This record gives sequence, C-alpha cells and structure tokens, in this order.
Amino acid sequence: MTGEPDGTAADREWLINQIAHALRNPIFAASVQAESLLLRAADPEAVTRTTEALRGQLDRLAVSIDEMLLYGRPVRAAIGPVAVDELLASLAERYRAGIREEPAAVAVEVDRGLVARWDRDAVAVILERLLDNAVQHTGAPHEVRLSARRCGSGQVELAVADGGSGIPPELLDRVTLPFFPQHSGRPGLGLAIVDKFVRFLGGRVEIESRPGAGTVVRCILPESADGAAV
Repeated sequence: MTGEPDGTAADREWLINQIAHALRNPIFAASVQAESLLLRAADPEAVTRTTEALRGQLDRLAVSIDEMLLYGRPVRAAIGPVAVDELLASLAERYRAGIREEPAAVAVEVDRGLVARWDRDAVAVILERLLDNAVQHTGAPHEVRLSARRCGSGQVELAVADGGSGIPPELLDRVTLPFFPQHSGRPGLGLAIVDKFVRFLGGRVEIESRPGAGTVVRCILPESADGAAV
C-alpha cells in the first residue's frame, strides 16, 4: 500500500503494514548474516566480517524500535529557559564530529540573545531528526544550515536547510505520516516525530522542497511554550 490511509480500519491496516516492513528488513538481513556466519565458521576473518554486519543489522533494528517507542509514548515536558544559541552550537558540534552519521558541515545562524521558554530535550529531539534527515539525503561533506530567528509576534522559526535530493511534490503533504515514506530500510518516523513534538510545543511544521534542489524544514514555535499532550 503506497497511498495515504483513508478511514479508521484502513489507517490501522496501513500502519501495521508499515511497521511490519520496518521490522522485517533488518530481521531478514540479520537472519542471512547469521546463516552466513554458520557457513563460514572455519574462516576467522570471514566470521569477524559477518559478525560485524550482523551487529549492524541488530543496531538498526534497535534504533527502529527506539523511534517507534519515542513516537508512540506521550510527550512529557519540563518547560524552562533555553539559550537557543548554545543549544544549536552544541548540536552542530556533535554532527560535525560525526556523532550520528558521517561528519557534517553544519553552519549555524541564530538571532543574538535569543532565549525561549521551551522543553530543551523536546527541541533537541526535533532538531536531531531534522539534521539526521539532512545528512542522510546529502552527499559528503553534508553541508547543512541550522538556524533560529524571531518571526512575527512571540514566535521563533527553527530551520534546517540542505542541498540534497529533495522531496517529490506529490509526497510533501504526506512526509509527516508515520512510516511514510521509508528510506533505505529506515522506518520513516523522523518527520512524524518532528511534527508530533512541534505540535506538542504549540507550533507547526512547514516544508519547502524541490527534487534536486534540497529541502528546508521550518518549525514555527511560540517563544514561550506551554506544552500540551498531543
């Protein structure tokens, strides 16, 4: 099933189908690697390579399950002052060091003296998923722009921009659905998590993208968020 679900029963069927695909791929790959491990038991170097590949598949499965748990559980907030420049600088440094994927060339632009009342962990979750997407969809050196600016009355725009492959126009209105679309065997939950946490903080997500010309994801948040379960 490739389209957007329509109706409660169809929603459930579509979601279960997508979860099954997200779990089946790494489980199947791990099974193949385990069988290969048995066949190569007499070759220590081959065993080492196969064991590392098997561990990689299991790590992918663990990440997928962690993302599902993050999306599925209620968001709990601890609202307080957040120095936005410090938060963005910390995240940028981690991605430059390759903490999540390959090292990325992250440029940061922040309005001077911007302090918001947010849940710091929730905003970190939002930006990490956006940075992950940007790194995955751009080639080395993975040039990404991370920015924060005041916009309108009492609002802040957080944005992540890349020059990657972009999103086809027909998918733009569906990319925040859980498990749609899936990329390279990944569960397709990143933008769904972003949308959930942004709405929890009282904001909205705006996406601008063109195939071959990159993507900009903007999260418009109130400068002082209350935090309400979604």
